[in-house]
Amino acid sequence: MKKKRLLGEELIEAGLITAEQLEFALKEQRKLKGRQRERLGEVIMRCGFVDEELMILFLEKYLQIPYMRLKDKDSLDSRAVKLIPERMARNFKLIGVKLAEDRLHVAMANPFDVIALDTIKGRTGCKIEKWFSQRGEIEEAIDRFYKEDKIAKSIHEFISLKEEEARKEFKVAPFRDDYKKLEIEATRAPVVEFVNQLLERAITEGASDIHIEPRENELSIRYRIDGVLHEASPSPKTMESAIITRIKLLGYMDIAEHRLPQDGRFNFQTENKNIDIRLASTPIIYGEKLVLRILDKTALLLNMEDIGLEPGAIKQFKHILKQPYGMILVTGPTGSGKTTTLYSALNFINKPEKNIVTIEDPVEYRIKGINQIQIKPHISLNFASSLRTVLRQDPDIIMIGEIRDLETLENAVKASLTGHLVLSTIHTNDAPGVVYRLIHMGLEPYLITACISLVVAQRLIRRICDKCREKLILTPLAIKGLEERLGVELKNISFYRGKGCKACGGTGYKGRVGIFEFFLINEEIKKLILEGIAEHELKKAAMKAGMKDLLHSGLEKVDKGLCTIEEVLKVTFIEGAL
Repeated sequence: MKKKRLLGEELIEAGLITAEQLEFALKEQRKLKGRQRERLGEVIMRCGFVDEELMILFLEKYLQIPYMRLKDKDSLDSRAVKLIPERMARNFKLIGVKLAEDRLHVAMANPFDVIALDTIKGRTGCKIEKWFSQRGEIEEAIDRFYKEDKIAKSIHEFISLKEEEARKEFKVAPFRDDYKKLEIEATRAPVVEFVNQLLERAITEGASDIHIEPRENELSIRYRIDGVLHEASPSPKTMESAIITRIKLLGYMDIAEHRLPQDGRFNFQTENKNIDIRLASTPIIYGEKLVLRILDKTALLLNMEDIGLEPGAIKQFKHILKQPYGMILVTGPTGSGKTTTLYSALNFINKPEKNIVTIEDPVEYRIKGINQIQIKPHISLNFASSLRTVLRQDPDIIMIGEIRDLETLENAVKASLTGHLVLSTIHTNDAPGVVYRLIHMGLEPYLITACISLVVAQRLIRRICDKCREKLILTPLAIKGLEERLGVELKNISFYRGKGCKACGGTGYKGRVGIFEFFLINEEIKKLILEGIAEHELKKAAMKAGMKDLLHSGLEKVDKGLCTIEEVLKVTFIEGAL
């Protein structure tokens, strides 16, 4: 009998890879041991030596085993999946996909794993029809199904308990105001498991927020991932009170108060991570809405390069940060990454010889070597009063979470004029607009020119997935239409998009990147401010002096393949897209 040649030899024979590429792939494969080791075909695709579709066609012919795609949620038969315990599925890197009478169809990363096949056969009592699939797709399918199954199980158990209580005539009609019974409901195993799964899924998928919103007939759940809200499966209306109470208990909030907004905070431990959860409730017409902000300390970017600043902007930023006094303001809407930019700035100037104090609401991340103050308005510890106290603490650098009122602004200006470097945030549409916002708040123009050194405007836009990025060829007509809309030339700009893959969940985006506008208050700009120049004229003068606005910053990242033109259009307030 003729011995079957090895996969690498067959790939070289077919002209799909070279001997050098095979040697490199084998070295990569040997880096992991046991069941964690990737199959050679997976390594070759990961290295980009062979396209995924071509490799799948080749492997089907080589292995004489059909390939199973698992990206489609409907491709899994829940009956087949449930026959195999989650621990066994993860250990053997396989998942049940179809049950037909006594035959169980199983997708496997290694369809020649005899131990796995014998174990599954003994466990299920079924004849096994094996398929092969990529390890990554199998792991994603396991994560997707078993997590959803746990949530569904929690819901089913809760409803069963409620039905049993109803049969025993356990009255729950005035449930919302019966707080002892409500607390008991909230600590039951199905509710605790549901909330834990909710949080674990959000953290696994990289969500920044969870929105839990009572509707007329259900409890809506949405995750904000890379700045965009995504709907999850809603929970039954019968679980609403218990779920909301469970989360409020975690956040040390008053479960008896559902008429007024509340704030809370708690820690959640998962996968060796200690995640901070910031919690806010507000009454809406169908109940209490909760928003959970997920603060993952391990994901905090403290380097200016990582947040998307260009080398020239970093050099300018660092130069201003080295000055002993003055004021630096960061502007942008909520969720635009202002706090991260300020933290990266503090990280750069954080030295033992400097006394750095921050005043925040809330303190989102704790930074070693920095004195951080959490404001407490209910005891009159606000930004203004905290700043007055800080100035008696011999500070070198002060970071104020946000300038919201004239008193805070005036105290910040005094601090910057008396030998302190002050950093803060404010809300405007662009950097030059900060000047007119400060004037509107009541600050005299001569004080603006005396204390403000730099204004940074920023936005966060979705980053194109590195795994599926491809060049986008636009027609001359499309480019001309864009040029007319934007008022800039695009003939030297390259365009890209993400076609969607398993790494990005088919969206084409993975993560976010910042675009920035650096408005340096130099002598020429100071003169124009004192003259009372109009806002649009000030922006023209700043751009003439070298300022790059948000649009041009975004176009640079489009050209580098970091983001799409659509994302830039969204955040620069220019209507229309491709």
